[in-house]
Amino acid sequence: MARRNYLVEGLSGAGKSSVYEELIGRGYTAISTDRAWKLSADPDTGLDSSMWDQEKAVGELESPTPDVLFVCGSSSNRDHFLHYFTKIFNLRIDDDTMRRRLEDRTNNDFGKRPEELEGMLERNRRDERPAGAVDVDATRPLHQVVDQLLRLADCGTATSNSTPAPWSKRGSAIGRSFVISEVELPIVQAAADPRSPGRLDRLLDVLSREAITRMEYSWSGSVLATLLTYLDEQGIDLMRSRHKMREDSVFVLTSDHRNRYLARLDPSDFDGAELRRYYEQSNETAAEGVGYAMLDGIAFFRDTLAPLDSASVAVLIVG
Repeated sequence: MARRNYLVEGLSGAGKSSVYEELIGRGYTAISTDRAWKLSADPDTGLDSSMWDQEKAVGELESPTPDVLFVCGSSSNRDHFLHYFTKIFNLRIDDDTMRRRLEDRTNNDFGKRPEELEGMLERNRRDERPAGAVDVDATRPLHQVVDQLLRLADCGTATSNSTPAPWSKRGSAIGRSFVISEVELPIVQAAADPRSPGRLDRLLDVLSREAITRMEYSWSGSVLATLLTYLDEQGIDLMRSRHKMREDSVFVLTSDHRNRYLARLDPSDFDGAELRRYYEQSNETAAEGVGYAMLDGIAFFRDTLAPLDSASVAVLIVG
């Protein structure tokens, strides 16, 4: 197993995903368990979708590389894996911070209903955490939270101002998706006309007004562009649609895509090492850690397709 495995956990809104992104941006190897280990709910077997896939989790935790691995996330079966971790960090926030983050976040609807919010606040007041966990004040700015985690883990504190990987979020390319009513699509198509000046800003403005839900990919859109080609080679075609866009970096996904491909876009069914090799060969560059970013991309596509029905489409912007 890795010389040091560290678990970064906490309740909803504590900042696990943000810490994960910052760690990756600083060059550390990290896993988002929501992306890489989360089981798909199965009504036939009764599997809990909040559980970690044991085979995936143990495989990563027992791997001899890397030297240091940060695991960001929590699960209902978390305690079965605690003996794999050198140290456990619990991201702590107060009730006001939890309420604000759950109400404001756009990448996850959990916690927006009053009963969900009250349930999480009650768990926060009970100070739920794994046995032996070290509390970290996660109400502070993100860079300070990660600095403290790295100090507690006896790691260097490479700053977020260091040279970013080409596939990091700080690259110029973006990846976003917007679910809209299909009847509004002509307005979006007109805004995407490449002959119009400032078309990207206008397109984003129109999509923001019309969006039912929206998502932003954590890493560079260039990773999604490579991943779209990889998935196409696996028979998962997200680049072609009955709806045409004049802009090459804009795609329209429909309920047909959902019906055909949603079940195949489970990150736990993909091999991060294979995804990294494909990215490196396609882009002719070494890219340590990009496998996790590509697994995030698969989950991004899955979560984009999930809410679609016959009356809605998703507009995907890559690049």
